[in-house]
Amino acid sequence: MERKIGFAQALKLFWKQYVNFKGRARRSEYWFMALWHLIFMLPLVIFYVIGLIVMISGFATESNGVGVLGLIVMLITGILLIVYNLATLIPNYALYIRRFHDTGRSMLIPLIFLGVYIVTYIIFVVFNFTDPFYDNASTIIMSILMYLLYLGMGIYNLVICCLDSERKTNKYGQSHKYGSFYQSEHSKGNDDTYSQNHIIAEDSNSEQHLNERDDK
Repeated sequence: MERKIGFAQALKLFWKQYVNFKGRARRSEYWFMALWHLIFMLPLVIFYVIGLIVMISGFATESNGVGVLGLIVMLITGILLIVYNLATLIPNYALYIRRFHDTGRSMLIPLIFLGVYIVTYIIFVVFNFTDPFYDNASTIIMSILMYLLYLGMGIYNLVICCLDSERKTNKYGQSHKYGSFYQSEHSKGNDDTYSQNHIIAEDSNSEQHLNERDDK
């Protein structure tokens, strides 16, 4: 069994395999990277919320200087969040697909989910323009259905990403977790087969020699 992927190694693999959509990714690689995202983004989110509170309180009390300061903090942290999300968009999706591969599943479901997210995002944008206050009952119903769809997709993704690696080698490559174990077992099986065949061959040769001696 191979060595587990560590916390620092997961970050290195994430950037090293930026556009790798073909291999496999273990649970530890996927969830350690999720923890890295939390570490990177949580401080920015906290500062963004602080900036929002400072801006609202500043303008509400007519302290324009305080309000502007809060607005600046919001803008800076907001830009950093956007840049980080854009920079990690492709490797995140690549890691997501490799995690599916590691469980023996194709990239079809991730592609379908991506299409669903894009279509529903466009629908929400249209709703914000046509019915910004959600006064129409059909808009509310459609929004609820889409949120339920998001919930179902999220639960499915969570379950798949928590599954253990498929032990055997699949069409996406050898298991990073069980690869060496199965390789050694396979080699051991081949050695046993060879030994058995060798013994059978020796027995056959011995029997043949005895028969020849009897004939003489």
